[in-house]
Amino acid sequence: MIVLFRIDDRLIHGQVILGWGSALKPDRIVLADDEVASNDWEKNLYASSVPPEIKVSILSLTEAAAQIKRGIFDTEKVILLVRHPRCVVALMDLGVSVGEVNVGGMHYRDGREKVLDNVYVDADERAIMRDLVKRGVTLDGRALPGSRAATLNSRVV
Repeated sequence: MIVLFRIDDRLIHGQVILGWGSALKPDRIVLADDEVASNDWEKNLYASSVPPEIKVSILSLTEAAAQIKRGIFDTEKVILLVRHPRCVVALMDLGVSVGEVNVGGMHYRDGREKVLDNVYVDADERAIMRDLVKRGVTLDGRALPGSRAATLNSRVV
């Protein structure tokens, strides 16, 4: 069961492990990212940052969707991580049901404007997030579980 579906351009890092991991006590982290899944060095780097009591699966978007749809993770509490809103759309297009996504970290870079302290988007990302909202997805803009909830739906539409 997916207990947190999170967009974070840093993928696995302290907020995920210490913040969300401590609060949700996941059995597994699934990092769904085509680039990382195709690079053994990056896979090892991300996997090594996770405590041994938490399993890690680093999969392409297609592999992640297939395993989620087959129910591979149904008996585990899973944090599902993606790098970008377009990854959420890709997973949905591959048949993954999505109700809520935590937008935890889309950090500043040229061309992005601030939506929240931890969320900056450019025009293309805003359009993708609008599409997610139209598909019925709730976008929760919180860096950490103890942060005040900030629904982004009206901020990106």
